[in-house]
Amino acid sequence: MNIITEVSRGIFFLRFDGVFDYRSFDQFNREIDYLLYNQGVSFYTFDFSQVKNIDESLFSKIQSKLIEIFLNCGQVVMCGLNQFYQEKIGRGREQLYYVNDEREAFGLINL
Repeated sequence: MNIITEVSRGIFFLRFDGVFDYRSFDQFNREIDYLLYNQGVSFYTFDFSQVKNIDESLFSKIQSKLIEIFLNCGQVVMCGLNQFYQEKIGRGREQLYYVNDEREAFGLINL
């Protein structure tokens, strides 16, 4: 899996391409840990629109990483996930949003 990063208007965008499996989750985990704990990034948009498959056994790990972000006063917008993946990861709430297009993130995240 490839991870492409970009910062726009204070929001960190991570765009994923490929298959989200244990190996790619480790890469994702390291990237988030670096951004969260070394760079102080709190606001993220994860774009899954180019991900071909997410290993179902990773949903609990993704949820744990989201909780880490939330406990650090962060917010996350998830883009490009179908209804099945949204339900497995968890329903949206104050800190977690689902959108179809990543441009919608600018109207959701409160900096």
